Amino acid sequence: MNRRLLAFVSLVALVTLAGCAGFGSTTSEEGLNEEASYDWDTDADATINVSGGEYQAVYTVENRSSIRLYESTRYGDDNPIDVRAVQFRYPDGTVVGTEEIDVQETRSGVTIELPAENGQLAFTSETQSNNFATETFVEGSYEVILPPGYRIDNFVLANVRPGGYESETVDDRVHIRWDEMNASVISVRYYLERDVYLFGGLIVVASIGAIIAGAYVYRQMQELRRKREEAGLDVDIEEDDRKPPPGMQ
Repeated sequence: MNRRLLAFVSLVALVTLAGCAGFGSTTSEEGLNEEASYDWDTDADATINVSGGEYQAVYTVENRSSIRLYESTRYGDDNPIDVRAVQFRYPDGTVVGTEEIDVQETRSGVTIELPAENGQLAFTSETQSNNFATETFVEGSYEVILPPGYRIDNFVLANVRPGGYESETVDDRVHIRWDEMNASVISVRYYLERDVYLFGGLIVVASIGAIIAGAYVYRQMQELRRKREEAGLDVDIEEDDRKPPPGMQ
């Protein structure tokens, strides 16, 4: 019994240690102090500029001393997001870095203690290719700017959530705007213009293949029917002049 208890305690300890080892920090002092140039002059409460595999976010904060940055998982829990090049802009235009900003990471998020209750917070983070998603950390209007050449017009290749947005193209970049954000998550799937032609080409090739396959199946069925008729297997009773034996009528 003692051996079984000892084995059970050891197993629990190993699982616990494995869980602790699996928690890896997404932030680093070097990353937080990275240099970045942000566009502070925006009329949206949240402006997210997507470029390549990363994005720059600028949030207007009012009457709050901190903000928690996280991403929700399909299992219902939260994870911290990668945060780099953190900066804060005071209402008078003064911009400071991590020398005045305290950043603390936990298992469920990254908490940023703001140097003032009013101003703008900016940071850089990573995103997937052709797919951007983020929680909505502040209230008000939102604007997402896609990389050059990417579009959202084709409903098969693109998807924008939530609805109720407006979009326009400026200097080959699509700007998606919500005047009032009422959702907890923004998700944008976008595509390159050339992807439309590739997708159309695949449809044409698939259609030609379907036609060829259909013609082949039709010929095979016709050949099978001809062979059955030659073998006398397909006899239409209505066309047969022979009468049934007496008593079978």
